[in-house]
Amino acid sequence: MPTSMLMPSLSPTMEEGVVAKWLVNEGDFIKAGTMLCSVETDKTTVDYESMDEGFLRKIFVPNGSPAKVNQLIAILTDTKDEDFAEFMAKAMMKSEGLVATKVGATTPAPAMASAPTSITNGSGPRAAVYAPSLSLPPQALPVTPAQGERVKASPLARKMAEDAGIKLVGLSGSGPMGRIVKRDIDNYEAPAQINTLAARSSGKSSDGPIQSPLYGSMAPIGQTQDLPLNMMRKTIGKRLLDSHQNIPNFYVTMKIEMDALNAVRNQLNRSSGYKISVNDLIIKATAFALRQHPMVNASFMGEAIRQNANIDICVAVSIEGGLITPIVRDADQKGLGHLSSEVKSLVAKAKAGKLAPEEFQGGTFTISNLGMYGVEEFTAIINPPQSAILAVGGIQTEIYLDGEKVKQKETMKVTLTSDHRVVDGALAAQFLSGLKSILENPVWLML
Repeated sequence: MPTSMLMPSLSPTMEEGVVAKWLVNEGDFIKAGTMLCSVETDKTTVDYESMDEGFLRKIFVPNGSPAKVNQLIAILTDTKDEDFAEFMAKAMMKSEGLVATKVGATTPAPAMASAPTSITNGSGPRAAVYAPSLSLPPQALPVTPAQGERVKASPLARKMAEDAGIKLVGLSGSGPMGRIVKRDIDNYEAPAQINTLAARSSGKSSDGPIQSPLYGSMAPIGQTQDLPLNMMRKTIGKRLLDSHQNIPNFYVTMKIEMDALNAVRNQLNRSSGYKISVNDLIIKATAFALRQHPMVNASFMGEAIRQNANIDICVAVSIEGGLITPIVRDADQKGLGHLSSEVKSLVAKAKAGKLAPEEFQGGTFTISNLGMYGVEEFTAIINPPQSAILAVGGIQTEIYLDGEKVKQKETMKVTLTSDHRVVDGALAAQFLSGLKSILENPVWLML
């Protein structure tokens, strides 16, 4: 009997995934435990392991293409020549959110959807980009709905069209009874009239979109183009908008002298064999401060405040297409060398898209450091249900008078964003004072 292979839910916030790369081919015999494909979620890239065995007869979502959670991506059969046309038709209709009224054994198999434009980072497709073409290819005559009639389209096709800025009115549908389905959006090509003002005014034709490492498609200079959001950027936007609107945030900033810390860091790097960074020391110091002020290491749970037993610090890492926060678990219990090695490993895996779900899901407190970009100070948005996030600025050199002598010192500003439902102003100030004391007297970090 045929078996449907559906897009799995690989993270709590995942609504759709991108099949980054198929690791098997149509016709291959698949054993239980075989890695079918790499799936790019809203957080990372995860290998999808088959729980069934059989012959991989049909792949419906090619490399670089998106699919909603529980959407059909492939079909397995028990034998290599088993007829699966009727099963496929039913599965496709269910996957598209349609109600099957009558499906005959002679229902033709849907055509393979062509892959959208994809971004590569040297190791394969990373994200799908549905960008309109600026040329005018031959197209089928559209089926125009009658006056007042709603355009027939599957939920997936509607969402894809909305994300890509495509109007459904006038499009021809290749699904049952002319319904617009996913492959119609995949194959959509916009009319030539959308050529930009720059192309019209100069009389020169466009060379097409260029690639952006963040969003995927970027218009050449002088052109305007809407850039589709990837899954990670959509999730970041939704969660942080909810956080900013629904959490009573307040901000406390403190200046910390860094000369003593830098001296200890230099000595450690000369003698220990480790390459300790300032950020490693900040993570360790923050973990100590959280141990001293456990209510800052708390979570707002709606009807209760959860004082977390473990100190699991999320470290914000900028990656292609967005941001991810790998977690240093039990950061207060780890030595500096171990902590530094773990942070470097997590950052490398994050940038390669290889974090396992347990390495970025959860956490009790977040640190966001923009000092390496020359930022002096900033405020960050809380990652709920956490109650606080620490924004770390860059180290600055200050000139000051000591009596009649002109001296200089290195300082750094940190800003704590707190959820006032959990952390009040006095507690936020006490926490930052404790962090300042630890960083200015780094002997505490050796304990």
